[in-house]
Amino acid sequence: MPSFIYITDVFCPWCFGFAPVMERLAALHSFPVRVLCGNLVDEPEQTSSMGTPRLRAFFQRLSDTTGRTLGEDFFRLLEPEHSAVMDSSRSALLMAALKKLAPGHALEQMETFQNAFYAEGLDVLSLAVQAQVAARWGVTAQDLEKALASDAVSDKARREMDEAEEILGDFVVYPTLFVKTDDGELHAVARGYAPFEDVEARIAEALSSGSSVNGVSSGACGLDGSCCLS
Repeated sequence: MPSFIYITDVFCPWCFGFAPVMERLAALHSFPVRVLCGNLVDEPEQTSSMGTPRLRAFFQRLSDTTGRTLGEDFFRLLEPEHSAVMDSSRSALLMAALKKLAPGHALEQMETFQNAFYAEGLDVLSLAVQAQVAARWGVTAQDLEKALASDAVSDKARREMDEAEEILGDFVVYPTLFVKTDDGELHAVARGYAPFEDVEARIAEALSSGSSVNGVSSGACGLDGSCCLS
């Protein structure tokens, strides 16, 4: 049976924009979805660093392109007095902990925390916020804190980030979606944001012909933290 491999990041704005597309694809195909965390913010960074006029204009273009509105509380995080830390390694640790404590919901968990950050303006690296959100999957604050401190969970998070980087190779952009066909081949059907119809056409091509699909899209976040419209 084919499957999806979805490489994404809690702090990737284009991934936030792509979430409704990914949800439609997952519902339509009922393929298993393997979610791997990227490393967009490879060094801890303050949200206030995104408060420049250029990046504020970028966020407006992102909303216009994807149809997803960033919340007013998110824009508060861009102000120095309300700034929060972004760190992809810590968000990957959170995702690994939730995979252990509430398996089978990885896509929903990732998109819930992206929404918490970009729509609700929450500090998603705060343990209190993480515990509040994780409770919807029956995870207690105590169990979450224990998992986050686990060496095994930390090792799993790092291995999955390394695997994501290896799969992406030299073309490191987020989000990236692959279809893994029955022959074991990976086919890139989205590299960066793309509308549902475009991605679905590439999936159909990959499934019918087995050919490699390039899937370059209209918006992506690069490994260096840059986000652009092409």
